Amino acid sequence: MTQLKRYSLIGALVVAILLGWYSSVLADRLDKADKANEKLVEAVGDRDDTIKALNDASGADRRATEEQLKIEQQKRAKADAENRTLREALEHSDAGNQPLPDDVKRILRRETSTPASP
Repeated sequence: MTQLKRYSLIGALVVAILLGWYSSVLADRLDKADKANEKLVEAVGDRDDTIKALNDASGADRRATEEQLKIEQQKRAKADAENRTLREALEHSDAGNQPLPDDVKRILRRETSTPASP
């Protein structure tokens, strides 16, 4: 064998060994990247669950607020109707020209500690 063939074979063997080593390094890096990717997928999954829970809670709060507003509107409408009825009744009676009894004044002032008059 000539020297050129011998060096070519040695060179090809060295290149093959280096390629094998580089392949194993890349395989290790790929394994590490896969493990890191699995951790990231778990973290994203946990965050997705948290976001879903927060969205559900937000929706429940929104529904509760809408229900509360609906109840308040109903109460306000009822109070307005009662006030209208009371105003109409007072406009057509002489009660508006007479002084209020002391018990009524205490109730309007929200004084509950004073006993009712005899």
